[in-house]
Amino acid sequence: MYITLILIFAVGFAIIYAIMLYFGAGLYLIIAVAAGFFLLQWYISPEIMKVASKLRYIGKDEYPNLHTTVETLAKDAGVPVPRIAIAPYKEPNAFVFGRTRKSATLVVHEGLLQVLNADELKAVLAHEIGHLKHNDVAVMTVVAFVPMLAYIIAQSMFFSSIFGGMDSRNNSDSYLMLFGLLAFVVYIIAQLFMMSLSRTRESYADSYSAAYTKHPEYLASSLVKITTSNVGTANAAKDSTVARSFYIVDYFNSDKDIRDIKNHMKEIKDLLPDLDIDKFVQEAKDSKKNMWGLINGAFATHPPAYKRLLDLAKEKAELEGRAK
Repeated sequence: MYITLILIFAVGFAIIYAIMLYFGAGLYLIIAVAAGFFLLQWYISPEIMKVASKLRYIGKDEYPNLHTTVETLAKDAGVPVPRIAIAPYKEPNAFVFGRTRKSATLVVHEGLLQVLNADELKAVLAHEIGHLKHNDVAVMTVVAFVPMLAYIIAQSMFFSSIFGGMDSRNNSDSYLMLFGLLAFVVYIIAQLFMMSLSRTRESYADSYSAAYTKHPEYLASSLVKITTSNVGTANAAKDSTVARSFYIVDYFNSDKDIRDIKNHMKEIKDLLPDLDIDKFVQEAKDSKKNMWGLINGAFATHPPAYKRLLDLAKEKAELEGRAK
């Protein structure tokens, strides 16, 4: 995690430094501008999340069992109890966001409450509290700063060069185009680092949930239900796409996840002996490995569903081994 953070900020600062140095800015001004962008992004990100997710904060009189479960989980994890909000989406999912642990919000989609039983819901909520315990909310907010800044710089440079913002006689337009290309490359690289870190943090949160509940199969069952319920929705209109990397399951990969789960059913059966994918999904076309699949995997915000299930199966075996 620390290596990823260092690499992301090193690459991000390098491109900012090169561009501002070209325009004659001093080191202190460069640092001030970079810090200003970071503080702005850190401050407004939660507000953007609130608006994009259409969430509604609920009082103690609403969903009392949900409040009780979250309070117990937070207390056991030693973290502040997050505010709870409901998002009006039928696709089951959940996520947590905020600037700090104290200001965190735990969001539950309405569909999640309809699809999962009590044990499965508790496992999912434990996963989200695990993110708070590991301080993933702050980490991912910080990491998202560099790719966002690189994208803004790339857009600005391209527009400036295309619309002739500088005198072309001294090749300024060419330099702006070059800086724009470099910033876009930085954006791609930073995104890859960020997605890799996101997948790692999801695995840790899964592990925390399994260790806390002592029943990895509860989280495994919920992951299957959430994934299968989201099959076919990736191309649907989504107002909460901004929260994609925060979700417990990335619905953009649901169709592929189901195919992968089917291909690994033999290993997963020990974890979920009663699992019948066809009960949830009527059809799942066979996938072929291609370059697009590799690219999509690199930019995935979550580990493949089948891998998460296999990891949970290992957790269950370890728990059973300790109990003997």
